Amino acid sequence: MSNDPALWQEWEGRVVPRSFSSGYIVLSYAVSFVGAWTTLELFNRRTSRKGLYNWYLLCGSSISMGGIAIWCMHYIGNRAIVLGNSQFAIQIDYSPTYTAVSFFVPITVLLVAFIVLGADDRVSIVRVTVGGTLAGLAICGMHYLGQAGISNYTCIFSIGNVIGSVVIVIIASIIALSVFFVLRAAWTNSWWKRAICASILACAVFGMHWVASIGTNYRLKHGVRSLTHSISRDSTAIIVIVLSITACFILFGLAILAQRRRSRSAHKAQHVVLASVIFDMHGRLLVTPEGHLPNQKLTTSYIEWSLDDEFGVSYPIFQWIFRTTRNWSSISTLLPGMRNHLYNASRRRESQSSSKDQINHGSGEGEPRDDPTVIFREVFCVAAADLAEQLNEPLENIGILFDEILSTGQAKTSSKSKVPWSSRESSKDLESDGRAMAALGRGQLLFVVRRANKREAERFAASGYRFTELQNVAQIITRSMQINCSDLVGRLTSMYEYSSDTNALKPGVHLACFAIRASVRGGFDVLVRKDARSKLPTMQLPLDSLDSWQLNFLSQLDGYYVNTCVKFLKERLASQDITKREQTFARQLYGAIVTLDEQIGDTFFTDAQLIAKPISVPCYGSGGDNSKASYAALITFRIIVPIQFRAQGPKVAFTPLSFFRTQQCVYKNSPDHARFARAIHKEFGPLVNKKRMSIKDEVASLDSGSSQRNLSKRLKSNVKGLSDVPTKSEGVPKAHTGISRGLRFWRRRQPSGEIRASPKVAPDGSSEIELVQTQTFGGIMVSQEVSVDVRNFEGFSRQKDWAHDDESGGTDTGEIQMGTTGEAMKEVDDSETFVDRLLAICIATR
Repeated sequence: MSNDPALWQEWEGRVVPRSFSSGYIVLSYAVSFVGAWTTLELFNRRTSRKGLYNWYLLCGSSISMGGIAIWCMHYIGNRAIVLGNSQFAIQIDYSPTYTAVSFFVPITVLLVAFIVLGADDRVSIVRVTVGGTLAGLAICGMHYLGQAGISNYTCIFSIGNVIGSVVIVIIASIIALSVFFVLRAAWTNSWWKRAICASILACAVFGMHWVASIGTNYRLKHGVRSLTHSISRDSTAIIVIVLSITACFILFGLAILAQRRRSRSAHKAQHVVLASVIFDMHGRLLVTPEGHLPNQKLTTSYIEWSLDDEFGVSYPIFQWIFRTTRNWSSISTLLPGMRNHLYNASRRRESQSSSKDQINHGSGEGEPRDDPTVIFREVFCVAAADLAEQLNEPLENIGILFDEILSTGQAKTSSKSKVPWSSRESSKDLESDGRAMAALGRGQLLFVVRRANKREAERFAASGYRFTELQNVAQIITRSMQINCSDLVGRLTSMYEYSSDTNALKPGVHLACFAIRASVRGGFDVLVRKDARSKLPTMQLPLDSLDSWQLNFLSQLDGYYVNTCVKFLKERLASQDITKREQTFARQLYGAIVTLDEQIGDTFFTDAQLIAKPISVPCYGSGGDNSKASYAALITFRIIVPIQFRAQGPKVAFTPLSFFRTQQCVYKNSPDHARFARAIHKEFGPLVNKKRMSIKDEVASLDSGSSQRNLSKRLKSNVKGLSDVPTKSEGVPKAHTGISRGLRFWRRRQPSGEIRASPKVAPDGSSEIELVQTQTFGGIMVSQEVSVDVRNFEGFSRQKDWAHDDESGGTDTGEIQMGTTGEAMKEVDDSETFVDRLLAICIATR
C-alpha cells in the first residue's frame, strides 16, 4: 500500500467516513448466488452418508458454500466499501493469516452442518433446524473473523446490527434448506426451483453481511503505515473472481451433463433399451440422482423379423432371453467370446460396405451373413453385462426379465385413430401388447427386475443411486424415456410384485381354467391372471393332496360342463346318501367353482369342461420354502373359445401360449435350467471360441502359392469341426440347427446344393428323418448331417385334421407356435410341461 504521510496523519486514530459502491454490492450478491446454487446442485446429488462419491460431493458443497457463497461474497462486499474520498492510501488491507483462517473456518463448520442434514429423502425438522443454525453461525463467524483480519483499521460494531444479522442469517438459512429438502423429497426440485432455493440462501448471506456492514464503523489504527505483509483489496478481489469463475464452470459443466443425459435418454427412446428396475425392502425404486433408470441400449431400432411380425413376448428370441435371465450363469463364461464375435461382425459389415470388390452374397458365393438372431441375443447378453458393470454388480444379480415390453419414442398414430392411450390400453390383450409395439412408438423398453436387501441398498446408495417412492419419479421416467404408458406407477408396482419371482403355485390342490383361443398371427393364446401372468386363473382348495376316494368322486364329473358340475354338486349336497367326507369335498369343490367363475368374470366359463384327472404342476415347497421344487395337483376346466373372443373380466387377459409355456420352465431349481445351459454352450461355444475364415482368405492363400495339399488339409481340419457336433446320446436336442465349426464355403440355401432325406428307425423305436446336405468344392464333397426326431404326439394327427377342417370352412384356426432359431430355443420346445398335456387333451377332444 502506498503511504501518504499527510493523509495518514489526518485520519490516524479517527473514524474514517465510508460510502458504498453499488456495482460491487450487486456483484457480491451474484457471487453468493452462484456459490449457493453450486452448493445445492452438488448436495442434490448426494445419495448416502457413505461412499467416496458422496464424500466428494459433501466436501465440494461445503467448499462452494463456505469458500464462494460466504468467503468470496464477504470480500467482494468489502470491496464495495469506500473509505474517505476513495484515496488509495487509506483503503482496507487484510492480514494474510486471518484471511486464510477465515476461508477454512466456514468450510469446516458447514461440513458438520451438511453431515447433520443427511442425504436421504426424509424431511426432518430437527435436522434442518440444526443444520440451518450451524450454517447461519458459519456465515456470521466468517464475517466477523474476516473483519478481525483487517490490518489497518479497528472495526466498531453496533450491537443491534450484530444481533439482527445473526437472526436474519439463521432464519433465512433454515427457510432455504427446508424448502430445498421438501422439494428434494418430493422429486419436484427442478433446476429453476433449486435456483430459487439458492437465491434465498444467497439472501441469507447477503442480508447478514450488509446488515452487519451498515452497523460497522472503521477507525484508522495508530502507527500502522507500512504493511509489507498485508493483502490489498484488489488482490483479494482477484482471488474471489477466480473462485467465482470456477463455480460458474462447475454449474456450466453440471448443466451440460444434465442436457447430455436428457438428449441421450431421448435418443435411446427411439431404440431397443434394457433398463434395470431394482426395489429395496420397502418397495422403493432405485434411480439416478436425476430420477432416471439405469439402462443400456441394445439396438438402433426394434427388430422386425418378418413383414407381419414384430418383436414381442410371443417371439422365440424374447423367450430365449427370458429364460437366459433366469439362468445368467449359463452365458457368463461366453461373454468375452460374444464381445469378440460382435466386434468381428461389425468389422466385417464395415469392410463389406466399403469394399468395392467384395463378393456378392446374394449370388450364393462367399461367407454367409451373420445370423441376426444370434447377433441380437449376443447384443442382449453383452448389454446386460454392461448394465451389471454400471451398477457394480455381478451379472447373476442383475435380475430377471419382466414379461412385458413397453413402447417408447413418439407414437405414430394415424388421423383415423384418435383414441387416447388409456382407452386403447384397457381394451388390449397382453398378447397384442407384446406384438404391436411398432405401431405405438419408435422404440421398445425391456426391464430386468430384482429386489435388493438392506446391505445391497446401502451399497447402491453409497455408489451414487437413490431409492425413492414410485410416484415421485414415475413422471420423470415417463418423460425422459418417452414411455407410451398412462399408468407407469401401476406397471412399476407390477414389477415389484413380479420381482419376488413366485411364478409357481403354492403346494396343494388347485381348481383352474385352461381357456385357449387361436391367434390371428398363428399359434394359441391362453387365459391368465393379470396380476400373475405366468399362472392360470386358479382357486386353491383346502387340501394337501387328493386321496383315491376323491379321485373316484371327480371321475364322475369327467367331461361335465361347469353348469352340469354345479348342478351335480348341489344334488349331492342335498342327498342323504352321501358320506360326511364326500359332503365336505363336494362343498369345497362347489365353492371353488363359484369363486373361480367370479374371478374370470365372463359367461364363456359355463361352457368349459372338466378334466377330472389331476395334472401335476411344479410348485414351491411347503412352508414357503422355495429351495426345492415340488408338485401341486391341478383340477382343470378346459375350453377353446372363438378366435374373435376377448376377455371381459377385470382380473384376466390373454397372453401367447408359447410364452406362457416358456414361463413354466423357469421356476427356481427347475431341471430345465441345466439342459438350457447345455444347449446355449452347444450353440454359442463353436461360434465364439473358434475363428471363421472367409473365402477371400482362401483365395489369398492360393494366390500366394499354397499347394492343393495344404488346401485339402485346411478343408479337412475345418470339416472335421462338423463331427464335433454332439449326438443325441450326448444330450443334444432332437432337432438342431447343425451350426458348423470352422470354415464355411457355401450358404445354407445355395441353389447348387443337394439335400437328401432318408428315413430310419432309432434304437428306441422312434422314427427319424436324416437330412444330408452336400456340396462340392474343388473335387471335394462336404456333407452336413442333421437329424430330426419325429416323436409321437397324442392328438397330433387330430390337430392337423382339425386345423385343415377349419381352413376349409371353420371359424377357429390355429397351430402350435414353436421356436425356429437356435438350439437353445429348440431346447425350450423339447421339454414337456403341463401346458403341453392340457393342450393335447383340448385338441384330442376337439
